[in-house]
Amino acid sequence: MNQFEATIILWIQENLRGVMDGFWIFVTHLGDEGYLWITLGIVLLCWKKTRPIGITVLLSLLLDFLIINVSLKGLVARPRPFVVNETIVPLVGGVSPYRSFPSGHSGGSFAAMLALSKWVPKKIGIPAIVLASMVALSRLYVGVHYPTDILGGFVVGIVSSFVAYRIVKYVMRKKGENKVDYKLCEEIN
Repeated sequence: MNQFEATIILWIQENLRGVMDGFWIFVTHLGDEGYLWITLGIVLLCWKKTRPIGITVLLSLLLDFLIINVSLKGLVARPRPFVVNETIVPLVGGVSPYRSFPSGHSGGSFAAMLALSKWVPKKIGIPAIVLASMVALSRLYVGVHYPTDILGGFVVGIVSSFVAYRIVKYVMRKKGENKVDYKLCEEIN
């Protein structure tokens, strides 16, 4: 499977790389260590009316981190594409050679953006999911993940966001808070 998936990355490297490299490297760095998503969650905590959204984003990221980085990456220890096929040239450095599955960038991006999209209007939620998709696809472009790594991160992100959302909604119901005020989100647009 690694070799088959490596051919996809080689095709990207041979046919798509070039003029857009800087853009895709920038996009991939948006997911580094989850800093952007964590910052978003913290900012949303600052206002009472968006606090449930911030809590959901941060809880989703925590669950995703525990599942991917603490558990699965070490257990699976899948070699990165450039380790398996030396003709693949990664465009970014600083990645562990044996922690490919699942993609942490993809998982974190989808965990945060899907959690956000459960609370906000579609005009914010859809671009958020598009951004998460771009971060995920950038990992293929820069040559550090296989397609199944991206898929694995996506699945963990979905599960993490769903569980986080359900926990926050449950706590809100118990406290008698059933609504989130979107006024701040609407003012942004």
